[in-house]
Parts: sequence; structure tokens; C-alpha cells
Amino acid sequence: MKLSFTAAVAAAAFSTHASAFLVVLDSNNEYCIMQVKYIPGNDWDTDATTGAITTLPSSIPVYNDGDAGNTIAQNGVNDPTGEILAAVKAFSGTITVFDPVSGNVLTGASLPTMTNADLEWCQSYSTFAPEHYCKADGAWVGSGQEGTLGGTLKECCEDNHPESVYNSCIEKATGIVSMGDASWYGDQTDQKCVRNCDTLNLFDPDSAGSLSLHSFADDPAGSSNTEYECGGLRPEWLDQDYANEDLCCDDVFTSLQGDFCAYKSTTGSAPAPTPAYTGTYEWYVDGSNSICKQDCVVGSVTPSSTPNPSVSCGGTIEAASVELYTSEADCCSAQLAWLPSAGCEARSIAGENNPTDLFWASSDGCREDCTGSTNCESAPSSAKLYSDAEECCKKANNWLDLEWCETRAARDFSSTSTGTGQWFVDYEDGVCHKDCGNNSAECELATSGSLNFFSSASDCCKGSLGSVDQDACVQGSTQGLTISTVPTNKWYVASGGSGSDQPCKEDCETSGSAPSCGGIVAKNGIRLYDSANDCCKQAYSWVAVDLCQVQSENAGVHTLKWYVDYGANVCKQDCEVDSNSPECDGYPEEQSTKMFTSASACCAAKLSWIPKETCETASTTGVDPTDSDSPGTGEWRKNDSWSYCVLDCKESGTIAAGDNILDVQPFVSSGVKFYGTAAVDLASGDDYPPQCDGVTSDSSATQYKGSVTNCCKSINWVQAEVCYYLSTRGTPTQKYFADPSDRTKCVVHQTEDTAATGFYATPPAVVCEAGKVTLPADSEGVECVEDIGVSTKLYDSLDECCKKNVSWDVDSCKYGSQGTDAPGSGDYYIDWSIEQCVQDCNDEATGSQCNGIAKSWQTTYGSEETCCKQISWVNRRDCLYYQTR
Repeated sequence: MKLSFTAAVAAAAFSTHASAFLVVLDSNNEYCIMQVKYIPGNDWDTDATTGAITTLPSSIPVYNDGDAGNTIAQNGVNDPTGEILAAVKAFSGTITVFDPVSGNVLTGASLPTMTNADLEWCQSYSTFAPEHYCKADGAWVGSGQEGTLGGTLKECCEDNHPESVYNSCIEKATGIVSMGDASWYGDQTDQKCVRNCDTLNLFDPDSAGSLSLHSFADDPAGSSNTEYECGGLRPEWLDQDYANEDLCCDDVFTSLQGDFCAYKSTTGSAPAPTPAYTGTYEWYVDGSNSICKQDCVVGSVTPSSTPNPSVSCGGTIEAASVELYTSEADCCSAQLAWLPSAGCEARSIAGENNPTDLFWASSDGCREDCTGSTNCESAPSSAKLYSDAEECCKKANNWLDLEWCETRAARDFSSTSTGTGQWFVDYEDGVCHKDCGNNSAECELATSGSLNFFSSASDCCKGSLGSVDQDACVQGSTQGLTISTVPTNKWYVASGGSGSDQPCKEDCETSGSAPSCGGIVAKNGIRLYDSANDCCKQAYSWVAVDLCQVQSENAGVHTLKWYVDYGANVCKQDCEVDSNSPECDGYPEEQSTKMFTSASACCAAKLSWIPKETCETASTTGVDPTDSDSPGTGEWRKNDSWSYCVLDCKESGTIAAGDNILDVQPFVSSGVKFYGTAAVDLASGDDYPPQCDGVTSDSSATQYKGSVTNCCKSINWVQAEVCYYLSTRGTPTQKYFADPSDRTKCVVHQTEDTAATGFYATPPAVVCEAGKVTLPADSEGVECVEDIGVSTKLYDSLDECCKKNVSWDVDSCKYGSQGTDAPGSGDYYIDWSIEQCVQDCNDEATGSQCNGIAKSWQTTYGSEETCCKQISWVNRRDCLYYQTR
């Protein structure tokens, strides 16, 4: 059935007045309760507010005005809210619109405009067969079935048409279109929750089947919002019935954040201007930037930031897949646990790319996470943050000097900063610098905090440059000089040493007027002396001090003192060589030469065997003395190759009275004994002993008086016993050494026939006859050898000698040294060259299993069976070795 209206006025005509509702009935008396919002004309504004509706049948139900609580009966009552319930009845296909307030029939221009949508709505809910549904008396009629009786329409519909069919039951039983129950269900099209009520009305059926106007105050308990729009009646197939939008969102739209879903379902669905979604103000992780952000509109004012915009807002979150946390601390600990918590929280509160003004540990100290200064440096997301520089330096860089670390962390630090004011070493310059950045000479900012810092230049020099002259170090440090440019006027050892024309030089600029100045030297590791005399005494203890000092203070100047020349057997004077002055011979060849104040003193001390007058005349006139042969000192000294010791005396001739060797008695002092000699004292008229190696002309050669032992100690690369024997040619050592001609054997150092020497009163430890040892028994048969060399290594026993020299086959060495074969153990060992087991013995008889003595590194086995098991891959009958000759 189609309805038509006699008037159609544009919907825009209803834009300025209060709205009203109409009840429309068609000509077949089927009821259609419809919500038609329209704006009455101006004539309605002055109409009477009451009036009877006498033309409507008595079956018209009674409606309650939910806003004002008034009952609108058939005769109409005043509606204080301006929402009028009107009734329309059509007779004979003609539509009549009644205004229950005035009781007037609206026709023509007075008729409110209804849109096509309104008509379609009314038509769709006006065609039904009411007799097939619950009646008001609870009876069930339809298709020959009898339904459950109920005391009320509501009970009847609940029992027979529950759930989603309930609304249709009420509608078709009463002829009143169901207004819904204002519960919530999910609208999948718009991804939000909506009210279960018709979009054109705001009514709910009550227990009596009548309709109540739904007001804001009627929102279900627990609802967070008092404004909503009806979403249409819930489809009968949809099994959803929630008390509020929150429950609906949590259950239906699990992919959305609950608060965002509730916003879309309520505030977000309100008419324009629609309030924007503000977010939850909770926190979520931004993994790409390793930071937590707040769930709110970027740049918006939050409750915690009022009245300023929040820098923590990262945009609102709609998806439920993004986890939200109540605080930035919870977010950081749950999502960014690998980051330092304090740093994550601080960066989150400060906002992305914003400085935290906290401190973090960089590769060379601490830096402030700030902007606006060249010393500011953004902290990496992985950096741990600290509240101040002191905390950062103490906890993250405790190996750095605290004061240095703190000053470098300051945001205002620059190349002109005052620094710490402490002193640190510069090894390259050999001085200390003060840690400061102004233009003072001593200032230089330290580039590292791991240096040792001192409170003063003096402390720094003492603590770090102890090898440098302290006065020079302090002077260079405070004046901004390098140590190599600081003149101290002290003395240092010249590079040429004692052999140079100037053994010690003064630390000052070279000039013609200052011959002692050798130039300013780098003093790192160079020792300085207060005077030339100190330098000569301490650095050249073997050099004549007078000569050294004169040469140092006045290069090229002579001492005019005297020294011995053993080659000419005269004393020479240290003066410029001049043909008119035969005594002058320049500096002595050796600076260690002892100097004397006069020729007489020199002759007496160094040439005592020459008559005094002869020596003095020869020294002062240049005429050689008639007796120029020196008998030597008679003391022990190293030979020319420094391999053993010799006596400083003539190699031939007889000892004259007064010769030094008679006073020294080098053999008595050394306890040397000789074969066939009962007495070792030397006397006038004796031949010079074979240990004499001539008189040395090297006056610097060290001599050891009568102690050959002390002399040998100075030759530390030759074994002491070897040196002693080679020096004295006395009694052999009776020790063992490797045979030079066959180093797999050892021999003993002893004369070939000890009895023939006639020297030993009792048998010695090692007795030899015909070149072989007869005692001790464990060395019997060992060869006796008297000659040894400087490289010979001596051992106390035959066993030790074999162990040291033939460690891989000690037994063979011992038996071989004694001229016998080792008997062997009789056990078996594997000869891998033939892959057979052989016996540890030397029997070469045919059929014998012996194949030589096992070496020390070869494993032996107690039986042939055990040995053969070790080479199990060899046939058992081929395992054993047998001599075939």
C-alpha cells in the first residue's frame, strides 16, 4: 500500500523551529508509529495548546511523553518540550493529519513536509498481518498452532519470540513499530557500536506494550556517554545485547582500542562539529626510534601538560594490537627493557628528537643531551642517562679524573674554558702543562681525563718526569717552553763519552765566548750535574778527574800534568805538542790514565824500576832511558781474547830482585799447586812462569793482584773451573765432559797416569792408568783427557754428563763411555723400521731375538705376547724378529 500526501514542502522549511512527531494510520486501520521530525509553521506557534481529537478511534493507545512525564491521551495534552505526538488517520484513501494539541486537521499549506525517506519508512513498517502474532490478551493465533499464553504482551513475545524476534513480535502484535530497547550491538559497516533503536525515533516499549520517550537520563547504568544516536533496530539474526558501549567494544571490535571504539560509538558519531578523539593518554612503544610515546594527538594539551602542549604525544592509537601502558616507566620496562630505564623514560617524557638535558657517557667522557651549544651532543637511544655530570662521571667514567670529566661535560665548555687548573705531563715536550684554555703560556687543555693530574707544576715534574732536571722542568712548564729549549747551565755527558775532546758539556747555548757550552739538550732521561767536576767524578769514575774537568770546561786546553807512557818507559806532559818542548805529547791516549803534578811523581809511581834520575831526564828531555824493559805488575789480568787469565810479566827470562811479581806471589795467593813441584813461592833467579803473557801497555786494563779466582769471575761466559785451570795449568779438575770427537760419550778431565805425576800423596778422586779410569768403579774404563778448551762444559759425574748431553739414550752413553755394551733389559720393544717386536739386548747369535738396546723413548713390554698385541695387524707368526746370521 502506498501513501500519498497532498502537500510536499522542501525539508529545508523545518530548519528553525522545534521538532514534532506524527502518528500516521492508513485507510486499512493498520498502525504506523513513525518519528517524523519537522518544524511547524508560524501559525502553530499561536495555536491553542490543548484540544480534543475526536476523530480518532478508541483503539489508539495511550503514549507517555518521557521528557516531561505527561500522558498524551486521545484528547491531547500540552507537550512542554515542544515535541508533539500527532496522529494521522486516512479515510477512504485520503490522508488526514491531526494535531493533537490543537485538535485541528492539517491540510494544504498547514501540512508538515515529509520526505520520501519518511514515506518509505512508514510503508515498510505498515504492511503486516497482526493476527499471526501475540495479542494483547496473550493468545497465540496462527497457522492452526496454539502458543504459550502470557499475562502481558511482553511475556508473550519473550516466551514465543525471544531474542532478536522480540521487537517484531511487539510491533506486529500492537501495530506499533518497535522502537528498540536502547541496548548496544556492533555495526560492522562503520566498525562501531550503536544503539538498538530505530533511527527515526527515541522510544522503547514498556512492560505494557506502550512506548516511552527515551531521554538522556535513561542511558543504561555504567555508560560513559549520555549522547548517542540510534543505529537502527538490531537485525533479528544478530545475537548481541550489551548494556553499554564499552562492553560491546570489548567483545565485538577486539581489533580496536577500547577507548577509540567507545569514542567512535558515542562522541565520534555525534552531529557536527564532532569532537576529535583525544586518545587515552596512556603510553605505547615506537620501536623505530626506541622511545615510548603518549596516546594523544600530536601537539595537544593533556591533563598532565596543561596549559602547555605535551611533547610526549605521538598520535592516537586505534588498533588493539598496539599495547598501551599506564606510564612511560611501564612501557620502557616492558617493550624496551634492553635500554637503560632512566634514559628511556627521560627521552619518552622529553619527546622524540627533543633533548632531555641529562648526561650520558660518550667515548671520551660525559656529554649533556642538549641543544644550543657546540658541546651539546644528542644521546644515542642505547645510552644510559644520568641526572648530572658528577653522577655520569663517577658511575660511567670512574677511571677518568673527576674534575676533568665534569668540566668537559659542561655545555658551555670550549677552547677558552678555564679547565680544571690542574697540571699534566707532556712527555713529548718533556714538561707539564696547566689544564686551562686562556692565553697564558702554561695553559693547554688536556685532551684526556685518564692522565695523572697534579696540583702544581713541581708536583707534576716530580711525579711524571723524575728523570728530567726538576728545575728545568718547572721552568719550562711555567714558561710554556719545551724541555729542549730550557738552559739550565748544568752539565751533561757528551755524546762521544770519555773519548771525546769534551767529555762533559754545559747545558747552554753554544757560543765562542762560552767554550764549555755544548748546546741545550732534550733533558728527558738525561742526567744533569751541578758542575763539570761532578760530571767527571760520577759519569767517568775511571777517567782522571783533572783531565776530564779541564777538557770539559775548556775544550782544547791542556792540564800540564804528567802521565806514564809504558811503550817508551817515560812520563809525558799533557800540553800542546811542540818540537821545542819534547816533553809535551798532548792528551794521554786513555782518559783513565792517572795524572801527576810532576815528572818526578809520575816516574816514582809508574816507572819505579827505572832509576829516578834516568826516568826524569828522559821524561823532560825526550831522551829514552837506558833500561826500558818493564818487568810488569806480576798481577792476574784477562788475556787479549778475555777467555781466561794470565800474569802481567815478562814471557821469558829470570825474575830479578825487586820485580813486582815477588811481592804479589800470584800462585801462593791463588793456592795453585803444580805436578812435581813441592813449593809454589817464586824467588829471585827463578824463571818467569809460563802463565806470564808479557807486560801490557794498556794502562786501563783491570788487574786482580794475586787472585785468579776474581779474574775468572769477570769472564762470565767461561765456566769458572775451566777458566781457573786454563789460567793456572795446575791440577786437572777431575770432572767429566762430552768427548769432542764423539759426543755420544763422555770423558774425564784428568792426566793419563796419575801415579806417574808423583804429586798425589794419596789417590785422587779419579785415578787413571794408561789413559783409562780405574777408580771410581762406576766410571771404570772412561778415557782420561788432560786438554780442555774455553768452551768445555764440565760435570760432576759420568751420569750427569750423559744425562745432559745424550738425554735420549743415557745408558748407551754410560756403557759406551766405559768401552762396554749395555746388556739391555731383555724386554721387548717394537722396531718400527721392520714392524716387528725385538728383544732389548745385544746378542747377535743366529736365532736370537736381540736387535740392540731400546732407546729411552721406546716403550718396552714384559713379554713377546704383549708386544705383538700392539701391532695386531701383523700376522702373529711374523711378529717376532730373529737373527739370521
